[in-house]
Amino acid sequence: MRRVNGFDAAVVTTVIFCVLGFAMAKAGHAGVDNVIEGKVRVSIDVYLIGLKTLDPEIFKTGETSAITIRNRPVEPPMKISKVDHWQHKASFLAPDGKSAVAFPDPAVPVAHDYIVTVEENAERTADGYVVSGNKIKIGNQVDLEGFKYRASGVVVNVNEVSTEGAGTPTPGSGG
Repeated sequence: MRRVNGFDAAVVTTVIFCVLGFAMAKAGHAGVDNVIEGKVRVSIDVYLIGLKTLDPEIFKTGETSAITIRNRPVEPPMKISKVDHWQHKASFLAPDGKSAVAFPDPAVPVAHDYIVTVEENAERTADGYVVSGNKIKIGNQVDLEGFKYRASGVVVNVNEVSTEGAGTPTPGSGG
């Protein structure tokens, strides 16, 4: 009876995994064969919480902002189409003891919350939108970068922009 050589076992295992991967790709289960259904313009809402700045108007509509998704820069920079911002709030227990009230955070008076909407062309697939080879989905961690800032946020909404150029409204700022 022959013993199994470790190198031979590794080669056989690699071949098996290659054949299995090829078969899965052919069957449409590998994610490498997403069919592009069309090119669209999308608006991406990025929520930035507690950004500490002395310039609350740091994001300006009409300017561009570089965006980084999963440590991969998206080229070209995206146009900022809308900015909602408000002073960061802290919650306190109301005098009735049953509810909460929110006030500007006294511990960090320079902290602000933002919803920055950027627009870019994307490819629509059955699995979602793809911008410069990056899937854009709610929950993606992203970085916005401009001349004076680099801020981390999270995608909270992705919408197709109508052909007239008007975006879908974003949620209100909450005061």
